[in-house]
Amino acid sequence: MKLPRAIAFGIIMWILIFVILSIIMFTPTLKDKTLAQNIIFWILLIPVTLFAAKWYFKQDAPSVKKGFWLGIIGLLSASVLDLIITIPLFIAQGRSYAVALQEFYGNWMTWVGLLEFVLLCVVAGYEFDKTFTKHESKHE
Repeated sequence: MKLPRAIAFGIIMWILIFVILSIIMFTPTLKDKTLAQNIIFWILLIPVTLFAAKWYFKQDAPSVKKGFWLGIIGLLSASVLDLIITIPLFIAQGRSYAVALQEFYGNWMTWVGLLEFVLLCVVAGYEFDKTFTKHESKHE
């Protein structure tokens, strides 16, 4: 596992997710439709995560275990950015940090996205291992 690259993966994912969610939230037809916004986000998270995971696995041999740890490290990296940027600057808005933190992490839709992210990283590790790793034959 390449820790600096996994942390970079988490930062890249945080930026991509921030941009995607910003576009979705400010789309006039989706304004005040939180569930619809999240469903669209969950769908878009699939190709974005797989694309970013492919970038990560270009320099580290894929496996299910590495996919899992990539998801966990990426999640932790992105969560640090949420704690220092998203929550105080965008969620709190005049409320206490604790209330904003509870609102952000107390939302079941947030947890669906977090779980989906980790599962997609595991799938990427599995699929890329099966698709792109050439196994050496004993007869060669």
